[in-house]
Amino acid sequence: MTKKIIQKKDSLEKILRYALGIRPDEFGLYPDSDGFVPLKALIAALHDEEGWRGTRKSQIMLLVNQPGDQSPFEAKEALLRLKPSLASLPPEAPPASALPKILFAVLKPATWVIVSECGFYPKASEVSLHLWADRELANKVRRRLSPQAIIATIQATKARQAGISFRPYSNLLWLTDLIPAIFLSGPPVPPRNEKTSLRWLQEKKLKPPPSSIFPPLPEATFEVHRGKNKGRHNDTPDWKNQTRQNRRRQD
Repeated sequence: MTKKIIQKKDSLEKILRYALGIRPDEFGLYPDSDGFVPLKALIAALHDEEGWRGTRKSQIMLLVNQPGDQSPFEAKEALLRLKPSLASLPPEAPPASALPKILFAVLKPATWVIVSECGFYPKASEVSLHLWADRELANKVRRRLSPQAIIATIQATKARQAGISFRPYSNLLWLTDLIPAIFLSGPPVPPRNEKTSLRWLQEKKLKPPPSSIFPPLPEATFEVHRGKNKGRHNDTPDWKNQTRQNRRRQD
């Protein structure tokens, strides 16, 4: 192994230690409760950094799969973390009173259409919402999610005055359980049918919002069409039915 390759390997290990175990928020990453982050998201974050745009999964896995117990990293399925004994998570967080006036959320366009009407709260698989204090960082996260993804603005101060609780993970990342639609702003969206919105919420298995903030979601009243209606002419195109009626009149 040449000296240049060894230096590159050491540099990659250093930036991974920092991104996974010290300041993941600076890379737009949020570890789960065990300190793991998705490997795909980690690689995308490295590609945003100057000098690391060519980083590949194979290079990272070489560091993970070192002989014996030498590796500082641990992999689980498609997740990666710095060993807890080496990590300093979470980063030092500011007091809750340091909440920025405005926070930013990254959403897919289809999600924003519903969120702008129904409010923003976690999916059943999520513990909390992740909100970014820096728009430039939110824009990096947006590019990784989808070229069409949008950034929504949250009036954080007004939301807290209304009773919404925000928890600082760091000075860059804030967590909350819900954001009512009244405190959200973003690109204009076309009006949607209420029944369609309810069906979308149920299909995505979103957590029901607290009744103290949102009224409880009513049971869906929409009907699912499961095939052709039975009965005379009910499964016949309208133009054929109209032709039959015209023939009767002529007779």
